[in-house]
Amino acid sequence: AIGVMSIDLGSEWIKIAIVKPGVPMEIVLNKESKRKTEVAVYLKDGEREFGSSAIGKGVRFPKNTYIYLQELLGKSLNHPMVQLYQKRFPYYDLIDDPDTGTVTFVHDAEKKIFYSPEELMGMMLNYSRNMAEEYAQQPIDACVLTVPAYFNQAERKSLLYAADLAGLKVSQLMDDNTAAALNYGVFRRHDINTTATYMMFYDMGSSSTTATVISYQVVKVNGIADPQVSVKGVGFDRTLGGLEMELRLRDHLVKRFNENKKTQSDVTKNPRSMAKLFKEARRLKKVLSANVDHRAQVGGFFLYCCFNMTSQIEGLIDDEDMRVKVTREEFENLCSDLWDRVAQPMKDALKSSELTMDLMSQILLIGGGTRVPKVQEILLKESGNEFCDVTNVSYHLYCAPWWNSVFRVKTFHVKAGAVYPIEIEFDRRSTNDEGVESVKQVKRTLFQRNNPYPQRKVITFNRFYEDFNFTVNYGDLSFLTDPKEVFDRKISQVALAGVATAHEKYGGGNETESKGVKAHFRMDESGVLNLESVESVYEMNKTVEAIVNETIDVESTLQKIKDGFSSLFGGSEDTNATKPETKKMETRVQKVKKSFPLEVQIMSVDHEEPPSAHKQLSEEKLEALSAKDAWKLARETAINKLESYIYDKRDKLYQEEYEQALTNEEREAISTALSEASDWMDELEGEPGPEVFNEKRQQLKDIARPWLRRVKQRQDTIPLMEDLESSFNYSSHFLQAVLALPEEAQIYTPVEITTLGDLIKTSVDWKNETVKAEAALKPYEDPVLKPDDIKQKLMDLNREMQYLINKAKTAKPKKPKTSSKKNETKSTT
Repeated sequence: AIGVMSIDLGSEWIKIAIVKPGVPMEIVLNKESKRKTEVAVYLKDGEREFGSSAIGKGVRFPKNTYIYLQELLGKSLNHPMVQLYQKRFPYYDLIDDPDTGTVTFVHDAEKKIFYSPEELMGMMLNYSRNMAEEYAQQPIDACVLTVPAYFNQAERKSLLYAADLAGLKVSQLMDDNTAAALNYGVFRRHDINTTATYMMFYDMGSSSTTATVISYQVVKVNGIADPQVSVKGVGFDRTLGGLEMELRLRDHLVKRFNENKKTQSDVTKNPRSMAKLFKEARRLKKVLSANVDHRAQVGGFFLYCCFNMTSQIEGLIDDEDMRVKVTREEFENLCSDLWDRVAQPMKDALKSSELTMDLMSQILLIGGGTRVPKVQEILLKESGNEFCDVTNVSYHLYCAPWWNSVFRVKTFHVKAGAVYPIEIEFDRRSTNDEGVESVKQVKRTLFQRNNPYPQRKVITFNRFYEDFNFTVNYGDLSFLTDPKEVFDRKISQVALAGVATAHEKYGGGNETESKGVKAHFRMDESGVLNLESVESVYEMNKTVEAIVNETIDVESTLQKIKDGFSSLFGGSEDTNATKPETKKMETRVQKVKKSFPLEVQIMSVDHEEPPSAHKQLSEEKLEALSAKDAWKLARETAINKLESYIYDKRDKLYQEEYEQALTNEEREAISTALSEASDWMDELEGEPGPEVFNEKRQQLKDIARPWLRRVKQRQDTIPLMEDLESSFNYSSHFLQAVLALPEEAQIYTPVEITTLGDLIKTSVDWKNETVKAEAALKPYEDPVLKPDDIKQKLMDLNREMQYLINKAKTAKPKKPKTSSKKNETKSTT
C-alpha cells in the first residue's frame, strides 16, 4: 500500500495529513495530541528536539533554537529579509555559505558547526514524515507541500532541496490559498456550475499576509465536465503578520520594564530575557484578541477591567520580576501603522484579477492574524458588501490524491497562476550600411503575471548564427509595494553552444531557411521554471519522386457544345462522370525540418545549486543526527521498560496471588535483585547504550521466571479446564447418540466407536488424577496441571470428533434389505 502525506507548511506552524488506499484523509496528531506543531528545531550537544519541546528549550537557550526558517530559504546575507530577520532575532550568528552564497547559521564557531536553513528545514520535514509514518503505520516517502504564493523561483527551489535532503519526493508545491480554495471547493462541488463564482481568500499568518481571488466553475476537459478552481489574482505583504504584532508587544514590555529601573542591566542585551519577553508577547496577543473583558477578584470585591491583561514574568533578569498591565487600546496603538497595510493585499488582489469587490460572493479569512478584532474590523469596512461572508476557516491540504494516480478520486481541476512575470533578455547585434556595429537589448515575455501553470512555452531567437547567451529575469515588478518582496531580478544566465556548428551543417545551401533557435521552457506543477531543451531549427527543400494519377481529357467537340447549351438552360454538370486516368512519375519539392540540439549551460543567479560534495556533507550531517535520535529513543525505551519491570514486579510481590507462589528464599532473591537494579539506575554514570538496560532487564526476568511461570500456568489453567469439561460433555453426548442408533442406520464401525469411548475415558481419568495431584500441592510448588497438557487433550478429542462429524456429513444411508420369493408354477401337459 502506498501512502502520501500533505504538509501545510507555515512560518510558525506545520500541519500534516495522510492519505492511503482505503482510508480517507486524516489529520496527523502530534505527541501532545494536537493538530499543529511548531516549526522549531533545537540543537545542543548532540541533543535535538522539535516542536513544542524545542520552543520550551528556546526560552533557556534561544540561540540553539531555530525558528521562522521559511523566511531565510534561498536568500543571501545581504537580502533585506535576512537583515530584517537579524534585527528581529539579534542573538543568531549568520554568515554566507561560500559554496552556495546563501545564509547559514553559525551553531558552534569553535567546533566549526554550521547549519543552513535548508538543512534545518529538512530536519523538520523528516520529523513530519516520522509522525505521519507512525500515525499511518506504514512507510511514506511522497508528499505535497504548501508554500506562500509570493515564493519566487529561488525560494521554491530551496524548499525542494530541503525536502530532497529529508529523502522526500515532492509531488507538488501548492500555494497556501490555492490549497485552501481547493479544500473549500471539494466539499462544495455540487454548488459549482458553469457560471463562474468569485471568492477571496485572505490569509494573515505569522509572517505575512496574502489575498487571493479565486473562481469556481465547471469546465469541460476532453469532453468531461468537472469543477475547476482558478487563481485570478494575488496580493501580498511579506512582512505583515502576527509576528510583527508580537515583536511590537515584546518591545513594549521591554520599554515598560526598563522604565521601572529595577536593575542596571539592559534586558535587550540578554538573549534569555528577550526570549521570555517574546513568549509572553505571544500569549498577550492571543488573550487581548480573544477576550473582550477580564474580571479580577480582590478580596470580597470584583474589579472590572475591560480590554486589558496583566503580564507577569518571574526572574526576568537579575532575579527581578516583571508585572505590567497592557490594554487592548495600547496594543492597537502600538500597531497603528500596521492597520493601514491590512487592506492593501485585498486591493492588490482585485487589481491583479481585474475584478471588483461587488463580484466577490464571499471573503474567507485564514490564519491566526485574522482573529485580531482590529483586523476583522478593517476587512469588513474594506469589503463594503453586506453579503460578504467573513468566516474563519481552519483548512488543511486536500491535494495529495490528485497528483498520485494510485488513488481513485473525483476530478477537481486546479489552475494556479504565476505571481511574478518572467521574461527573456538578450543582445542583438546589427551592422548599418557604414559598417558600424551596434548592440540592442531585446526583451521577450515568457510568462505574464497570472499566467496559468503547469504550461510549456517556446521562445524563438531569429537570425542567430553564432553561439550566444541570454538571461531569464523577472519582468515588470512595479506592482510590488515593498522592495523586500523581490531582491534580485535575475533568475539565471544561459549560454548556448553549437549554434555556429548547426549553421555550418544545415544553413549553407540556398534552399535552406533558418527557423531560428528555439528554447523550450516549462513551468511545472510546483511553479518552478525549467529550461528543457534548446535546438536550432532549419527548413530545407527536398526533392522527391512520386507516382501520381493523371486524368486524360477525351471530351469531343460535340460534347462541349452540348454541355454549353445545357449550362445556358440551367443544366448541372455531371460531377460523377468518370474520366480516364493514367499513372506517371512526378518530381515534387517538400519542406523538411531539421533540428540540431544545442549544448546548454545554465548558471543560476538567484539560487546556486549546491555542489555534490556539499550536498553529501549535508546528508551525512542529517543522517548522523537521525542515528543519534534513534539511539536516544532506543535508550529511553530501554530505560522505561526496565523501570516499568522493576515497579511492576515490586507491586506483584505484595499481591496475594503472586505472594503465595513464592518461597521465602525466592522472595528474598527477587526483592534483592529488584532493589539492586533500582539503585544501579540511580547511581548510573555516563550514557550507556540501550543494550545495557535490556541486558539488566533480562537478568531480572531470568530470576523471576519460575515464580511468574507458576502464577501464569495456574491462571491459564482455569479457562482451559472449562473448555475441557465442555469437550467431555459434548463428546459423551455424541457417543451416547451414536450408540443409540439402530443397526441399519449406523454409519460408524465398531473400531471407531470404541476408539472414541476409550479416548473419553482415558482423558477423564487423566483429568481426575491430575486435579487431585494439583490440589495436594502448595501454591509455591510447580503445578502438575499444566496448560500445554490440557491443550493436548483438547486437540486429541477435537481431532477425533471432527473426523466422526465429517464422516457423518459424507456418509450415504444404507439401502433397506428386501426378501424376494420365487413363485414356482408347475405346468402339466
